[in-house]
Amino acid sequence: MSTAEALPTCRRKALFAAGIGLVQLVLAALAHVAHLPISDTNLGLLTGLAVGLLFAALLLWFSPDTSDTVPRQLMSRYRREFIPAMAVYVLVVIFWKPLLGLVQAPWLRLLVALLPALLVLWIMRAFVRFVRDSDELQRRIELESGAIAGLLVSAAYMAAGFIQTAGLIDIPAKVAMLWVFPSLCFTYGIIKLFIARRYL
Repeated sequence: MSTAEALPTCRRKALFAAGIGLVQLVLAALAHVAHLPISDTNLGLLTGLAVGLLFAALLLWFSPDTSDTVPRQLMSRYRREFIPAMAVYVLVVIFWKPLLGLVQAPWLRLLVALLPALLVLWIMRAFVRFVRDSDELQRRIELESGAIAGLLVSAAYMAAGFIQTAGLIDIPAKVAMLWVFPSLCFTYGIIKLFIARRYL
């Protein structure tokens, strides 16, 4: 048996994600050092995606192998729906700010401003369909993880609001609002690791 076959599926995925993340991180560092004509927004996005992939690799490495618990057909459908949605979202985020600067009509600015949020709904639809069609155990893992993550992020957001009201921090509202959903996804990934290890 080869080394690749000996590794559980989740660890093979972890190595794949880590490899892509490291390549992106190196490309971002080279672009910064070489002063290539890349905007700070795109450079930050490339770095953020790289860090996200490395974080996902870490979670996958320590996650229990669920390749036998999730039907292959369901996982294939989830990938077919999730990956294109995420790819379009990344492309839109890259060109979103410049496009917003070119649009003047209020109704058109509203449409462009909401475009990333609409794409997040497309991503969420893929996730909801995956959870809905999973077996009872997988649904329990996903829903418990989502519920706990939602409670923790809500509590942290409220606590930050109290601290800001007390004048101890000063975070602009637009920054705080944009970070709610990524924070929820980040927390969900960590919580799911512990929930899944408890059940599997």
